[in-house]
Amino acid sequence: MQEYLDTGYSQRSLEHKYSLPKGTVKRWWATYKQNGPDGLKLRHSRREFTVDFKLYVINYYLNNDLSMSEVASTHNLLCSQVSIWFKLFKEGGLEALKPKKKGKPSKVSKKSKKNASKMVNYPSL
Repeated sequence: MQEYLDTGYSQRSLEHKYSLPKGTVKRWWATYKQNGPDGLKLRHSRREFTVDFKLYVINYYLNNDLSMSEVASTHNLLCSQVSIWFKLFKEGGLEALKPKKKGKPSKVSKKSKKNASKMVNYPSL
C-alpha cells in the first residue's frame, strides 16, 4: 500500500507488477481508507461473530446502496464472508446464521468413557 501512496502508480500497474489478481489493490485501498493501516494487518486468530452482528451486516447490505465489497470493507470483513452470511440467511433464515458444532461426533458416549476410566483406576488383583 505504501508503494501506491508514494509512487503514484495506478492500481492496475501495481497489480501487474506484482502479479496480483485484478481488483486486489482497489480492495486494499478501500480497506485502508476505511480502517487505516490496521485494517490491512494479517490476523493470526480466527474471529467469531455473533448472530446479531451477522444479521446487522446483512441488514446494512440490504438497506444501503453499497456493494458487498463496500459493506465488507466498512466492517473490516472479507467480501466472501458477507456473501456466505447473506446466502445462508436467504436459504435458512436466522437459524442458519447460528454457529454449528465443529468436528466429528464422538462414537463413544460420555457414560462409556466414565465406566472405562473407573475400570482403569481399579487396583490389580
